[in-house]
Amino acid sequence: MSNSETPRALDREEADMVRQSQALDERSPAELRELIGRLRARRDKAQRQIRTRARSAQARGETAGADTGAREKKALLTEAIARVAEAMDARRSEGDGETKRATDNLRDAVRRKAENPTWTGPEDRTADQGPSETPNTKIAPSGALHAEGMRAAISRSTGNR
Repeated sequence: MSNSETPRALDREEADMVRQSQALDERSPAELRELIGRLRARRDKAQRQIRTRARSAQARGETAGADTGAREKKALLTEAIARVAEAMDARRSEGDGETKRATDNLRDAVRRKAENPTWTGPEDRTADQGPSETPNTKIAPSGALHAEGMRAAISRSTGNR
């Protein structure tokens, strides 16, 4: 991108953002996220402008391919977005050493846990045998009071239902 292209296609703020995308070493990850967000917003605005102009030209019966300034602006912003995204990906891949170390630590912890069983209680207490059967002979089989059943209890208390 030469200096003669920048003033014609981009406004001052967009040209500044494109220049910032060329010098990314001193920027923090938060600044990169903010820069790529602003670049994407400007690129989307240029894309909407291209589409709107194409629709209006088509409605008038003209050809829609004459909007070269906005297309050039979109191309320059897209290149800047690609540079910033590439820098962000490179920084993420640099942190893979920490991620690998954390994954190795987790793998070692799982291996140590598998080697040392956690149950230290008595051997006769296991959950797979289920609850013990303790029949209660003091209650009626139906669960009703005095073993007469539900129908008899309802008819005695309130009448037929």
